[in-house]
Amino acid sequence: MAEWQDPKIIALWITVAFTVILVLGVAIVFFVRLHLKRMLVAQQKLSAEKLMHQKELLEYSVEIQERERKRIASDLHDELIGQLNVIRLSIVSKNTTIDTQEMLSGSIATARRISHDLSPPLLEETPFSEWIYNMASPLKPHYTIRLNIWKDPSANISKDVKLQLIRILQEFINNIIKHANAKTISFSLRVAKSYVALQITDDGKGFDTRSKTQGLGLKNMELRMQLLKGRYKLKSSNDSGTNLLILVKTPVCMEHTQ
Repeated sequence: MAEWQDPKIIALWITVAFTVILVLGVAIVFFVRLHLKRMLVAQQKLSAEKLMHQKELLEYSVEIQERERKRIASDLHDELIGQLNVIRLSIVSKNTTIDTQEMLSGSIATARRISHDLSPPLLEETPFSEWIYNMASPLKPHYTIRLNIWKDPSANISKDVKLQLIRILQEFINNIIKHANAKTISFSLRVAKSYVALQITDDGKGFDTRSKTQGLGLKNMELRMQLLKGRYKLKSSNDSGTNLLILVKTPVCMEHTQ
């Protein structure tokens, strides 16, 4: 009988093989449990971070609303009420040196601007591409404006989506005017039946998007994107301009035809 055929040798090899398999099985179970535990911890950490981020956004939303109320109150007090007080005093004192008609026209224009800021007129009837033209036109004396607009003739943007995009556009333009020191602003819009893509770029000084000291304007845009359940990508760095890309999936809203 060959040595390897010895029952004791066979039993020893079986025992060794079983032990190796058992150790490998225990090791596999251990590492799988360790991996699952790490995944669970990572998911809990991610959930906690998302919850904290949502809490911060909620706090920012309250702060943004208060800022908007103060701005509107300031416009009413400093501009409209100031102009109306001058007109009232002019009428009471019969001061003919003040052109009350011109001041009334200015007061009406101020009231109209504040009203438009609160609720854009003809929002549902006016195409979003026209809103971009209207918002870009006042910038032309100060910037080189580039417009690239494509629209499916049978599709339109719903009122709610349009309003949020207008607010994001206003916020981004305000940031460019206040901080970017840019020379060129580019707007690209693509409206299809199932999505809206909007891109805004400038060649200004840019900023560090990783900075924790981002202003309320960017938080405001992020809040609005969450309301739209859309996606956005903001790219910027010092001395390289800023690029904002927005993608919103939206159901078809057919144009009204005569």
